[in-house]
Amino acid sequence: MNNNGTFSERLKKLMGDDSRAEFAEKCNISVGALRNYLNDGMPSADKALRIARLFNVSIEWLIEGTQISKLNKAQSVDFITIPRVNVHLAAGGGSLNGDNIEKLEDIPFTKSFLGGKLGRSTAEGLIILTADGDSMDPLIADGDLVMVDKKRNTLSDGVYAFVYGGLARVKYLRPTIQGDVELISQNPIHKDELLKRSDLEDFHIIGKVVWCGHRFT
Repeated sequence: MNNNGTFSERLKKLMGDDSRAEFAEKCNISVGALRNYLNDGMPSADKALRIARLFNVSIEWLIEGTQISKLNKAQSVDFITIPRVNVHLAAGGGSLNGDNIEKLEDIPFTKSFLGGKLGRSTAEGLIILTADGDSMDPLIADGDLVMVDKKRNTLSDGVYAFVYGGLARVKYLRPTIQGDVELISQNPIHKDELLKRSDLEDFHIIGKVVWCGHRFT
C-alpha cells in the first residue's frame, strides 16, 4: 500500500483552493463526475491522463500514488493545454456560427514548442478553431486546426481570424492607407475582397493566426 493516500485525496491536493465548479471546468469534466471521483470513483484513462497533464504530474502518481523514478522525472515533459472550441472559421464557403461557444477539448503542447516556435510561456489568450472552406488553401486547408492569439488583435499585414457580418472567417488581411481592409485569399480561384472603411463597424478581429495543424488527405 502506498503512503500517498487515495485517488480522491490526491485529486483534492490538485484542487487546492478551487471550488468544485472551477476545478471541473479547468479539467473539462462535469461537476457530477468530479463529485464521483472525490467519493473514490475512478475516471476513465483519457480523463485521468488529461488531468495528469494539466497539473504536470505523472499518471502513475495520480492513479496509484506511486512516485516515478528520477530517470523518469528527468525525461518528463511539461505540457500546456490550449482549448479547442466549436467555432468554425469560414475560409471560402462556410456556415454562420452560433452564439454559444463551447469548449470541445484541451489540446496539449509542450512548453518547449510554445516557447521555441511561438515565443509563449503560457496559453493565455490562445484558442484553437477549425477552418472551413478552401479559400486559404494551401496555407490553411479545409478542416485544419488553427491556433489564434487573441492578444494580438491590432491589425497589420498578416493572417487573422475575424468576424464580419456575424460570420467568423480567416483571411490574410492588409490595411490600406485609406483605412480600408483588403481580404486576401491564398487560393487563386477565390477573389480578394475589400472592406471599405465605412463597412468596418461590423468588423471585429478575434486574433492573429500563429499556428496551423495541417492535415494531409
